Amino acid sequence: MTNDIGPPVDRRQGQGASHRRPSTDTVWTALQEWYQQPFDYEWIITHRSTRGLHRSIQNVFGAATLLFAAASILMLFSSRGPQGMLAQAWVGLVLMLQLAVALRWFFGPLPTRRDFIGFAIFGDVGLASVLVLYEPFGGLIGSGLFVVTGALCTYFLSQRWLLAHLAWCAVIVSITTVRACLWSVEDNPTAIAGGLVVFAINSAIPLLAHIAWTAIGRDARRSLLDPLTGLLNRRGVEDAASVLMSSGHALGHSLVIVVVDIDRFKAVNDYFGHDAGDDVIVTVSHRLRELFQRDGVVARTGGEEFLIVFSGPIEHAHDLIYAVGRSLYRPSDPIPITVSVGAAIVSNPSDRWSGGPSIITKATRAADSMMYRAKYDGGNRTATTQL
Repeated sequence: MTNDIGPPVDRRQGQGASHRRPSTDTVWTALQEWYQQPFDYEWIITHRSTRGLHRSIQNVFGAATLLFAAASILMLFSSRGPQGMLAQAWVGLVLMLQLAVALRWFFGPLPTRRDFIGFAIFGDVGLASVLVLYEPFGGLIGSGLFVVTGALCTYFLSQRWLLAHLAWCAVIVSITTVRACLWSVEDNPTAIAGGLVVFAINSAIPLLAHIAWTAIGRDARRSLLDPLTGLLNRRGVEDAASVLMSSGHALGHSLVIVVVDIDRFKAVNDYFGHDAGDDVIVTVSHRLRELFQRDGVVARTGGEEFLIVFSGPIEHAHDLIYAVGRSLYRPSDPIPITVSVGAAIVSNPSDRWSGGPSIITKATRAADSMMYRAKYDGGNRTATTQL
């Protein structure tokens, strides 16, 4: 008997390699991976960890906008500020817009993605239009305020918008640095050093923060998904169900929890193999996703068990519940798929809605009980109850 263990390995070479710095190719690959990651604004805003911070986020950016306004007011009285009536009038106009934006942050609803884009464009263009009216060194110092817009881009806008912001900052900082060098008041080394510091503050910090934020967000989203089907897992559906419950209650809709279990799934694995069993699970997940893509959320909560949460008018709810079993069975399937379906309906209005998220837990248990009743009756059946 032979044992192919491969060629001998130079352990010293391996140890030496472990201390080498990452190659340029590795860094470039990491940057490409970061740039290609999808950006999901809605997920950031609705995630349970940020949901309670909405008002605090608005207050922080409102205070930052007031910082812009305070700097504009002070520079109106500075010897390095805008000179001439037209320049001062423009700075005054931008100042009024800054105050209006601050009020929007403090007292308005949570901004949408388009609002954040608008704020970023206003911050970049408005600040640049004011800086060019200052004396060169004052403009160079004021360029540090671009970091506020950079923070907004870091956490609430995509990679492309951040890079556009960084490119704009690089152009404006370069222009103000050259102007400061040509200005006879300050020496060139001081002007260049100031430009480099401002450039580092406005570029390196937001870029590194966005890369880290994107990686954290990617891992957090993956932790909520089932790796085989791409559906939500149990943890993910709990969060999504709470949001769905709130929106459905506001519309006067009923809340429906459906538990689906594939019939005789162990026999599928025993006779056809685990790969065929995985194919069945993926097929069921695709069909459930298609059925509920507009009405609710679908999760895989166990080996062959799925959980569906949706809200809608009561008559529509019954139709969807009984459509589950019919949509999953196809005569053309190489392995016939039948399921046992249990559903619990929480009508609206109902005192049970006052229970908050706990009603989802109670409804899930009731739906699970209905599913086992359908299974004990022979499978390929649907059983419902109303809470």
